[in-house]
Amino acid sequence: MTRRYLIPLSLLLLLGGGFGWWWYQPERVLARRVAALFAAANVVPEDGTIARGTRGNAIEPFLAPNLTFEGPDGETDEINGPQSRSSVVSLYSYLAKECRRISIQPPEIDRIAISGDEAAVEARIDAVIELPNERSPVDGIQHLSMTWRKIDGKWVLASTRWHETGR
Repeated sequence: MTRRYLIPLSLLLLLGGGFGWWWYQPERVLARRVAALFAAANVVPEDGTIARGTRGNAIEPFLAPNLTFEGPDGETDEINGPQSRSSVVSLYSYLAKECRRISIQPPEIDRIAISGDEAAVEARIDAVIELPNERSPVDGIQHLSMTWRKIDGKWVLASTRWHETGR
């Protein structure tokens, strides 16, 4: 009687172990962190003042204490260069309160290369930032080259370089 259940139970344990091994691979963990960062950054028009004010706090756990941004010239000049996590959180909270919406589709990750506690991530996101005056300083595919670092056991964004192309 017990032999009859041994093969299905063994198969189930083998499949569960294989899935667990795959799920906790550093590349998979980092891919989930990247996706979670962009999901946390979304602001929908229906969000109230409190929800909008917490957007900065929502992205804070994904950011290194000090970050570097290299963006295209133009309306994003204020974010270029080294920034503290607190200034990025404050700026994002302000943007979330003042914009009509921030829409970021789940990222398409092209490459993850991990070397110790540092990782290079190449990804693309479809993003739109709509301001109250109906201008959209961001509206297209953002091509990102990011550096993530493992600090205190968690992957955090340390730097990013991007450029935008049309859809």
